[in-house]
Amino acid sequence: MLCPICKSTHVQLLRGYWTDLPHESSNRYRYAPPDEPDIRQWLGVLAIVAGIYIASTSSVGYGLLIALAGLLWGAWMAAQVQRYRMALAIYDVSLICLAQYHRFLP
Repeated sequence: MLCPICKSTHVQLLRGYWTDLPHESSNRYRYAPPDEPDIRQWLGVLAIVAGIYIASTSSVGYGLLIALAGLLWGAWMAAQVQRYRMALAIYDVSLICLAQYHRFLP
C-alpha cells in the first residue's frame, strides 16, 4: 500500500507500530490508542432507584427530577462508550507512514 500523501511504501498498521515501540519512546504517547472512558453507570441506576423511592414516599416532583437525572446520566455514559468504540475502530484500521510519520485511513 502507498501513502496517499508522500507515496511512500513504508506503511504499517498504527496499532502494530505502537505495540512495537519501546516504552521509553516519545512517540508512545503520541500514537497511543484512545483512552477508555471512566464509566460509572451504577450512579445512574442508583439515582433512578433513589428517585423512584423519593417519588413514592414523599415528594413526587423531586423524585421524578432525580430519576430523570439518572436517566440522563445513563444516556451520557452510553454516548461516551459509543464514542470510544468508534474512535477505537478508527484507530484499529488506521495506518502510519514510516517515512514522514503521519496517520491516514486506507
